Amino acid sequence: MGWFHAHGVSSRPAVSILAKADGRPAGAGVLLPRRHLLTCAHVVNSALGKDMLAPDHPGPIAVPVRLHGPEHTVEAHAELAVWIPPRTDDGGLGAFEWNGDLAVLRLNVSPPPAIEPPRWHPMATRQLVRAWHGSGEPGVFADAEVSACDGRFGYFDGAERALDIEAAYSGGPLWSNEEGAVVGLVTAKLRVQGALRRAWGIPWQRVTRELDDAGAGHLLPRQPAVDVRDHPGYAELVALLDGQLTLSEGWIRCCRTVARQCGLGHRADGVPSAEEFAQLLLTRGRALPALVEAVRGMAGPVADDLLAIGRRCGLPKLLSPGEHERLLVQLRALPAAAAAGVPGAVRAALPLAALPAALLTGGDGHHDGHHDGDNGDGLGGVSGVRGGDGLGGRFEALIAHVEGLHGDSSAADDGAMPAVPGLLRAVEFVAAGCCPAEQRAALRRWNAAVARRLGVHDAALMDRRHDAEQWARSASRGAAPRVVAKLDRCGAAPGGAPAAAREEEPERYRLRLWCDDGDGLRQVSDDSERPRGAQEVAQEIFAAVGALRRPDPSGPRPVIELVVDRDALEVPVDRWKAAGPGAVLPMRLGTPYPLVVNCPELRELNGGTMLDQWRERWARLEAEEPVHIDDATAPDPEAVCGLLMERLTARVTVDVAAHRRTGVVQMCLAAGVPVVLWDRSGEQGSPAVRHAAGASTRQLPEAVRTYRTKTLQRPEEYPGRPVLAWADAGRALPRLDLVDPTE
Repeated sequence: MGWFHAHGVSSRPAVSILAKADGRPAGAGVLLPRRHLLTCAHVVNSALGKDMLAPDHPGPIAVPVRLHGPEHTVEAHAELAVWIPPRTDDGGLGAFEWNGDLAVLRLNVSPPPAIEPPRWHPMATRQLVRAWHGSGEPGVFADAEVSACDGRFGYFDGAERALDIEAAYSGGPLWSNEEGAVVGLVTAKLRVQGALRRAWGIPWQRVTRELDDAGAGHLLPRQPAVDVRDHPGYAELVALLDGQLTLSEGWIRCCRTVARQCGLGHRADGVPSAEEFAQLLLTRGRALPALVEAVRGMAGPVADDLLAIGRRCGLPKLLSPGEHERLLVQLRALPAAAAAGVPGAVRAALPLAALPAALLTGGDGHHDGHHDGDNGDGLGGVSGVRGGDGLGGRFEALIAHVEGLHGDSSAADDGAMPAVPGLLRAVEFVAAGCCPAEQRAALRRWNAAVARRLGVHDAALMDRRHDAEQWARSASRGAAPRVVAKLDRCGAAPGGAPAAAREEEPERYRLRLWCDDGDGLRQVSDDSERPRGAQEVAQEIFAAVGALRRPDPSGPRPVIELVVDRDALEVPVDRWKAAGPGAVLPMRLGTPYPLVVNCPELRELNGGTMLDQWRERWARLEAEEPVHIDDATAPDPEAVCGLLMERLTARVTVDVAAHRRTGVVQMCLAAGVPVVLWDRSGEQGSPAVRHAAGASTRQLPEAVRTYRTKTLQRPEEYPGRPVLAWADAGRALPRLDLVDPTE
């Protein structure tokens, strides 16, 4: 064993298998790559409340599990993927032995990066091993020595003054500190007379054979011997690590720091050889950044040389383990509204980078699919994380992708200096555009420290900060103030009202109003239960618009956002006048300000299964081409569905026959399309739709408003009646605890 070695305690069971009935530990498991874990089949039976050695397949079941990381405990579920039942009738077995007894489960979440699959090594006689209780508690372990191993079964005897192995140890790892690896799984305790405490387990040798025979060998970690001496950076690193630096008094501190950051133990004396250290730097992703961080203060030129070797050899990890964890902590601490803006800030910082759409969607991190990489950097959030929010998994995946991007440069940069990495530019944009003042300062301090460690010039980082501040100012100006109006139909005018009134105002509405001028929604309506006519609704909405605070009069016009149910999408609210007969300026609602409709009811059909589609489509608002639906391109509902699901379109125009229009529009909104434009006039070849076709998506509300003003001026030339559904996934709607409109 070399100077560096794995901590025994770091390989305690990362997974507890819990009983479905009471949540108590039924056993333990060992993490495998790609969100799988290995345990004993009898542990799964125990978790389900079945006879432990029942051989029958349990079916498509899932059991609750608990993932133990150094800082977080994650509650999850794991579905049965491979079943190798206990076999007691195989030939050549003793009274206490059985074959099989393995199960592979697939987690429904990605483990945090700090929980990595352990190394494996064949079991052998005289190995000292440690087993942990299925609770995962670090202090509840039993030490033993392998007394016999024939490749099928491994027997181990408990050490003096050590805990005894009991039932809930089953399925957990047998860890050899000498090998720095797991050598098998705990399986059963032998009930024998006398003081001897003997148990047996399944050696790694049989684990591989059993899973290979079941066609599941590909799920195991294959660890071929990697000869790093052939790596293009090996010789350079060895020469550098054999130089004057390693003779200095501070070198031992650097070595210990790297070991601590990488989660490794080390010998109490001496230092690692240059060859061993080079192997660590080339095989452990964040070891080289950790070494650069350790030596930067005492040997800047050596740090620069290490970075240069890393860049030339394409080593992908930019951050040291400590830097990575500190960034995650700061991002997880963001308020929900700020966290939702992180994907947009990253996209704005790196407009030319290929950023997968799944990394850029907002939301709570519980709905996306998961990346099956061996390091557990999943795209989906980790539900049930204690001490962090559900966005943790998404942030981890975003960092993992962005830190591998090349740096950028500008004309002002000195070509001799390192380029500013894309991640540092993205962090500046997140700080400027998403963070409250205190967190903005902390994130900038983190960025400056990483930049110093990488040798990035202060002026270059300040250049990116200037870009970020300009973008943030522009983005803040771009968020138009708005009035949100919730309309509920409540029937016609009272029967005692004059006939003219009943004819002019056949519908009455309940109205609730909120203003949003940049500081969040605030309700401004009082008597929301009182029925109103169209003119009164328009008057109250205009009054609310007038009450908006507009610090920048030259900014965008306020937007009126009508929240309606599916049956009110085509109510002609844009034509309602705010004043009665004889008024000097009888304005219509749809002309002075952009007016859009929003129908949460349709998005939330089927239990909200399309909400993720809506968020992801909105994230691609400018990336995807608009889709136009007419009777030729989509003659039936199946064709419409095909067009909507072909790609994550964010903008759809609808120009179909009048009798089909309502159904097609509602299909679009139910599919999560955030921007839908149609013409309620019933004319095919809609002039209103054609007029808006040339506008960019974000300019559509203003383009539709302009068309409505032209309709007032020249109705023969502009006969259309455009309706624009607009559902911004980045702007909150008020909580709508609605009353029954029929009451």
